[in-house]
Amino acid sequence: MSPSRQPYHHGNLREALLAAAFRLVDSQGPESVSIRALAREAGVSSAAPFRHFADKAVLLDAVAARARAELDRKLDESTPRDADVLTQFRAMTVAYVRFAAEHPRLFDLMQSSGSTSGRFLGDLEDERRLKLIALICEGQNAGLIPEADPELIALTSEALTHGLARMVVDGHPRLASLSSEDARKLALAATQLLQSGIGLS
Repeated sequence: MSPSRQPYHHGNLREALLAAAFRLVDSQGPESVSIRALAREAGVSSAAPFRHFADKAVLLDAVAARARAELDRKLDESTPRDADVLTQFRAMTVAYVRFAAEHPRLFDLMQSSGSTSGRFLGDLEDERRLKLIALICEGQNAGLIPEADPELIALTSEALTHGLARMVVDGHPRLASLSSEDARKLALAATQLLQSGIGLS
């Protein structure tokens, strides 16, 4: 074993493998991940990782779940607790599109994984979706948002946000090699246009 490698004790090998796979996917893509290579890097037998991950697909599902958790954290941190619904939506959109621009390979993996939703608002009962709909209703009660189906407004918001992120990751001709700051400006401008279009200005 190389002197620079520290053997992982029982209980933290799974985390070490997952963290290494996360970094590899982020920098090179899922095709670069090899469980046996990760085992060599960790200084354990080639069979040891299979006690935690049955195969590469299971490992990548775990990476996708961690990426989703990281995205959720960024979405939560981006939203001021005392901000109104419009400010919160703008902040969430910017954070989502920036994550896609900064971590396109992780974003792609989330979309393809069966264990997690990579969408902006997730499934129909996703906590974030329900929170946004509640905020839309609150804005409507305050006269800030037009009387329209809150679910439709949330769906329109998701179409804009996820669509922008997907175009950034796919390398749309006008959005190729978009920097994180450029992604922020794009998302902010797009949400302002949406809000103006449906009277949310």
